[in-house]
Amino acid sequence: MRSPNDRVINVPKIVLTDFYTKTCGFCREQALILEELAEVFATHVEFRMVDAEMDSKLAEKYVVFTISTLIIERDGELVERFNGFVPADKLERALREALR
Repeated sequence: MRSPNDRVINVPKIVLTDFYTKTCGFCREQALILEELAEVFATHVEFRMVDAEMDSKLAEKYVVFTISTLIIERDGELVERFNGFVPADKLERALREALR
Protein backbone atom coordinates (compact mmCIF):
# COMPACT_ATOMS: atom_id res chain seq x y z
CA MET A 1 0.00 0.00 0.00
CA ARG A 2 1.31 3.45 -0.95
CA SER A 3 1.28 6.38 1.38
CA PRO A 4 0.91 10.00 0.27
CA ASN A 5 4.62 10.46 1.01
CA ASP A 6 5.73 7.80 -1.47
CA ARG A 7 7.40 9.09 -4.62
CA VAL A 8 5.60 8.50 -7.87
CA ILE A 9 7.29 5.60 -9.63
CA ASN A 10 8.76 6.06 -13.13
CA VAL A 11 8.87 9.85 -12.98
CA PRO A 12 12.45 10.97 -13.68
CA LYS A 13 13.95 13.66 -11.52
CA ILE A 14 15.65 16.21 -13.74
CA VAL A 15 17.98 18.79 -12.18
CA LEU A 16 19.75 21.61 -13.98
CA THR A 17 22.59 23.11 -11.94
CA ASP A 18 24.15 26.40 -12.97
CA PHE A 19 27.64 27.04 -11.59
CA TYR A 20 28.27 30.79 -11.81
CA THR A 21 30.15 33.60 -10.07
CA LYS A 22 28.98 37.09 -9.18
CA THR A 23 31.75 38.63 -11.28
CA CYS A 24 30.81 36.73 -14.45
CA GLY A 25 29.08 39.12 -16.85
CA PHE A 26 27.43 36.64 -19.18
CA CYS A 27 26.34 34.55 -16.18
CA ARG A 28 23.70 37.23 -15.58
CA GLU A 29 22.44 36.78 -19.14
CA GLN A 30 22.41 33.02 -18.65
CA ALA A 31 20.43 33.46 -15.42
CA LEU A 32 17.69 35.34 -17.31
CA ILE A 33 17.37 32.44 -19.74
CA LEU A 34 17.26 29.96 -16.87
CA GLU A 35 14.49 31.98 -15.17
CA GLU A 36 12.39 31.75 -18.35
CA LEU A 37 13.02 28.03 -18.70
CA ALA A 38 12.22 27.49 -15.02
CA GLU A 39 8.74 28.82 -15.74
CA VAL A 40 8.30 26.54 -18.76
CA PHE A 41 9.57 23.43 -16.97
CA ALA A 42 8.33 24.34 -13.46
CA THR A 43 6.70 20.98 -12.73
CA HIS A 44 9.34 18.81 -14.40
CA VAL A 45 12.80 20.27 -13.73
CA GLU A 46 14.50 21.53 -10.59
CA PHE A 47 16.78 24.51 -11.26
CA ARG A 48 19.72 25.12 -8.91
CA MET A 49 22.07 28.09 -8.86
CA VAL A 50 25.48 27.51 -7.28
CA ASP A 51 28.00 30.28 -6.73
CA ALA A 52 31.20 28.37 -7.55
CA GLU A 53 33.30 30.69 -5.37
CA MET A 54 31.03 30.29 -2.35
CA ASP A 55 30.54 26.54 -2.74
CA SER A 56 33.92 25.46 -4.05
CA LYS A 57 33.53 21.92 -2.65
CA LEU A 58 30.47 21.30 -4.82
CA ALA A 59 32.19 22.90 -7.83
CA GLU A 60 35.15 20.60 -7.20
CA LYS A 61 32.87 17.56 -6.95
CA TYR A 62 31.44 18.40 -10.40
CA VAL A 63 34.91 19.24 -11.78
CA VAL A 64 33.91 22.80 -12.70
CA PHE A 65 36.78 24.67 -14.36
CA THR A 66 34.78 26.99 -16.60
CA ILE A 67 32.19 29.55 -15.52
CA SER A 68 29.39 29.25 -16.40
CA THR A 69 28.98 25.49 -16.28
CA LEU A 70 25.52 24.00 -16.66
CA ILE A 71 24.90 20.39 -15.70
CA ILE A 72 21.72 18.47 -16.43
CA GLU A 73 21.16 15.30 -14.42
CA ARG A 74 18.43 12.69 -14.60
CA ASP A 75 17.92 10.64 -11.46
CA GLY A 76 21.40 11.66 -10.29
CA GLU A 77 23.17 10.67 -13.52
CA LEU A 78 24.84 13.15 -15.87
CA VAL A 79 22.82 13.75 -19.03
CA GLU A 80 24.45 16.86 -20.46
CA ARG A 81 27.18 19.32 -19.55
CA PHE A 82 27.67 22.78 -21.04
CA ASN A 83 30.59 25.15 -20.53
CA GLY A 84 30.12 28.85 -21.23
CA PHE A 85 27.00 30.67 -22.40
CA VAL A 86 24.24 28.43 -23.81
CA PRO A 87 21.38 29.82 -25.92
CA ALA A 88 17.81 29.24 -24.73
CA ASP A 89 16.80 27.00 -27.65
CA LYS A 90 19.75 24.67 -27.09
CA LEU A 91 19.01 24.37 -23.36
CA GLU A 92 15.31 23.79 -24.01
CA ARG A 93 16.12 20.94 -26.45
CA ALA A 94 18.49 19.37 -23.91
CA LEU A 95 15.87 19.54 -21.14
CA ARG A 96 13.17 18.05 -23.37
CA GLU A 97 15.55 15.24 -24.31
CA ALA A 98 16.36 14.61 -20.63
CA LEU A 99 12.64 14.27 -19.87
CA ARG A 100 12.20 11.43 -22.41
